Amino acid sequence: MTIVGVWEVLAADAPFGYHVMTFHTDGTMLQSNPDHGNRVTSDSNGMGTWRADGAKVSGAFLEFTVARDDSRQVEKGIVRFELTVDGDEFTGSASAEFYDLAGPLRRGPLVTALTGRRFDPAG
Repeated sequence: MTIVGVWEVLAADAPFGYHVMTFHTDGTMLQSNPDHGNRVTSDSNGMGTWRADGAKVSGAFLEFTVARDDSRQVEKGIVRFELTVDGDEFTGSASAEFYDLAGPLRRGPLVTALTGRRFDPAG
């Protein structure tokens, strides 16, 4: 089955583990989680791309973070992921790196396991 659709995702070691990811047929994707889930930074939605090779899906998304106590502390985050889709579930991992806006790496890679379940509006 394809990754296309909306997924409830748990990122086990993220500052706030619960995310929503949407994968579009054109190879683009979106990621979102509650802003106040992370008490240290405010994070933008993630936007990126993906590609599939059978059940294996890989991709990356971009987000920006800003320190809650100093809006001048902005970082660019790049999160790379690899997933294996099995019907309405997936498993995999993600690796996040956060960069100074001038380019140097500030933090990472931060690695976490990912599990996902296709969103079913019927419950």
